[in-house]
Amino acid sequence: MTEVVRVTKDEITERCRWAREHNAGRPSRQWPVGEQLAVALVLRDRAWLESTNHSTETATELVCEQARLSAFEFTGWLNDIRAVLESDRSG
Repeated sequence: MTEVVRVTKDEITERCRWAREHNAGRPSRQWPVGEQLAVALVLRDRAWLESTNHSTETATELVCEQARLSAFEFTGWLNDIRAVLESDRSG
């Protein structure tokens, strides 16, 4: 049985920061898949998603499951992380 990794807003925010600072805005393939997909979704990296054979929809479904969010809540979750990342750049 595979253990489901819980994806949190704070952790994904930190992963996004790391990706931007150290990996040209790309997730690390060493992270759990849910975290990789969440970072790619936050950073709007469709090419990376496609390279992992995930569509935006399948990635969203998996991240929602691991973050325990509904599809409705997910948009706000993404926007919250993006707002923090934007404030990093402007602050």
